[in-house]
Amino acid sequence: MHLDPMMMNITIVLSVALALAYLTVRMNLPIVVAYIITGIMVGPTVMGVISDQHTVTRIGEIGVVMLLFFVGMEVSIPKLMQRWRIAFIGTAVQITISVAACIALVWLFDLPTKLGILFGFVISLSSTAVVLKELQDSGEMDEPFGQNAIGVLLVQDIAIVPMMIVLSLMGDGEVNSTELIKQIGGGIAIIALVLFLMKTESLQIPGFLKGSIEKRVLLGLLLCLGAATLTSWLGLSAGLGAFLAGMVLASSRQSDWIHEHLESVYVIFVMIFFLSIGMMVNIDYLMSHWLLVWGATTAVFVFNSGVNVFVMRALGETWKMAFITGGLLSQIGEFSFLLAAVGAFAGILPPELNELTVIVIAMTLLFSPVWMMQTRWLAKQDGVLPAKE
Repeated sequence: MHLDPMMMNITIVLSVALALAYLTVRMNLPIVVAYIITGIMVGPTVMGVISDQHTVTRIGEIGVVMLLFFVGMEVSIPKLMQRWRIAFIGTAVQITISVAACIALVWLFDLPTKLGILFGFVISLSSTAVVLKELQDSGEMDEPFGQNAIGVLLVQDIAIVPMMIVLSLMGDGEVNSTELIKQIGGGIAIIALVLFLMKTESLQIPGFLKGSIEKRVLLGLLLCLGAATLTSWLGLSAGLGAFLAGMVLASSRQSDWIHEHLESVYVIFVMIFFLSIGMMVNIDYLMSHWLLVWGATTAVFVFNSGVNVFVMRALGETWKMAFITGGLLSQIGEFSFLLAAVGAFAGILPPELNELTVIVIAMTLLFSPVWMMQTRWLAKQDGVLPAKE
C-alpha cells in the first residue's frame, strides 16, 4: 500500500497545530494564534505542505459561517436592541471617519481619491471571526462591551454590500438594478420572516428528521449552510443568513441538540479558516518590507482603537467601556480581503499595494488576540473587567 501524500500533509498540519496550541495555551494566548501561525508555517512560502491556498480559503469560509450560526444561538436580542444606536449610528460614524482619514492620507502622498475610499472601507471592517471567537472563549458574549461589539460587527457585515457597489462604480463598472432590487427586497423579506418566526415561535422541526445522531448532524449543517446560501444568493453576507438562522433556532428552543452534535464540526472549520489566514502571509515579502508592514499594522491598531473609543464615548458609553470595545474592534476583518480583491479587479488597487494590503490585514488578525489581551489587562487594572481566579 503506497503512502498517500494528502494523508501525510494532513498529519503534518495537525501535528504542528497541536504543538503550537499547547504552547499558546501555556502562554495564556488565544488558540486562534496557534492556528494562524500554523497556516504561516505550512503555507506555500515556508514549509510548502499545503500549496492549494484557494481551496483552503474557500473551505475556511464555512468556518466563519458556522461561527456566526453558533453565535446567533447565543445572542440575546433584547440586549442587542437596547444598543441599536451604537450598532447603527456608531458603525456609520466609524466608517465615515475611516474613509475621511484615508482620503486625507492618500492626498498627502498625491494618490487618487478612490484609493483612499477603498482603504477606508478596508480598515473600517473589523473581524467577525476573531472577535466572536474571543468573546465565546472568554464567556463575555453577554457583557455590555460584548453586545456593543456584536452589534457593530453585524452592521459592518451588512455594509459590505453598499461598499462593493461603490467600488464597482469607481472602477467604471455598472450596477445591475435587478440585483440591487433583489438585495434590498430579499433582505427586507428575510428579516420580516425571521422576526415573525421569533415572535410566534412557530418553527417546529419534525421528530423524524432528528431521530438519530446522523440525522441531527446533517440537519444542523443544512439549516446553517442553507440559510447562508439563501442570503448569498440575494447578494448579502452568507454569515448574516447563518446568524439569523441561529437566532430563529434559539427562539424556538431547537438549539441545544445542534450545539451538542455540531460543535466538533464547527471547531474543525473554524480552525481551517484561521489556517487560511496564516497561509496568506508571504514570508518573503514580510522579511523584505518588515518595517513598512510593522508600521502599517501598528498604525491600524492605534487608529481603529482610537476611532472606536471616540465613537463609543460620543454615544454615551463610559471611557472604560469605550476603551475595551475599541480594543476588541481594532483589527481589520476577513471580509476586507474581499474588498481588496474587488478593488484590485476594478483597477483601483495597484499590485504592489495589493500585496501590502493583504499582508497587513493578515498581520492584524494574527496579532489581534495579543492586542486584545493587553486591552483587557489595562481594563482590569481599572476595574472594567472582574479579575479571574
